[in-house]
Amino acid sequence: MSVPTGLPAPAINHTLAGSIALADDVASTDILVAAGDFTGGTPEDEFNLTAHGLVAGDYVFLLWKSAIGVVTATPGTKFRVTINSADSFTLTTLAGVVVENTADGTAVFLKGSHRTPDSFVQTVLLPRLIVANGDFTGGTTEDEFIPVAATGMHGLAETDTLKLLYKGAAGVLTGISANTTVFAKSVRSASGITDGFELAATSGGADIENTADGVAIFIKTS
Repeated sequence: MSVPTGLPAPAINHTLAGSIALADDVASTDILVAAGDFTGGTPEDEFNLTAHGLVAGDYVFLLWKSAIGVVTATPGTKFRVTINSADSFTLTTLAGVVVENTADGTAVFLKGSHRTPDSFVQTVLLPRLIVANGDFTGGTTEDEFIPVAATGMHGLAETDTLKLLYKGAAGVLTGISANTTVFAKSVRSASGITDGFELAATSGGADIENTADGVAIFIKTS
């Protein structure tokens, strides 16, 4: 487990270098992308992810959700996990209340422990998290990534580095595997908010092509 479980250096080492180092420690194995159920599942309010790898006593932090009612909490909130099967789990608050969903959708979680500091997630990870829809065909710019609402708001600059944590299809960033560092290019932004970007394997290099549409999750490491 690469996510820090103890209290970090004073004020989480608030230097730029310290924040980047902590963010870069997060790996694909720390990220869970689960389908949240509101109605129709057994039991209700269950999250489904094949071979999720969680065990009784684990904790997770909510990083992003595709709809307001998928996990009725704000990003950065910590939960205890109840294991239903190797492929499903439910959440409880730290006070022991079962978390109810009010909509179906996707949720992204960070694996943690009871010792993982909330401040690490809220001040280091969330500002650097980018969930983006990758385009293969049909977009204004082919092979562009469009950040979804509430992520990537910190803004990107040309040649910034991103670590790929997850991709929803093999054809998203063809030939690039999880935990690989890629470089931002052709960044479109307004008022510091990133509207779209492309990626290269080297700084200023050729575009990495997509061969399928799909979501990708990145952490900004520069």
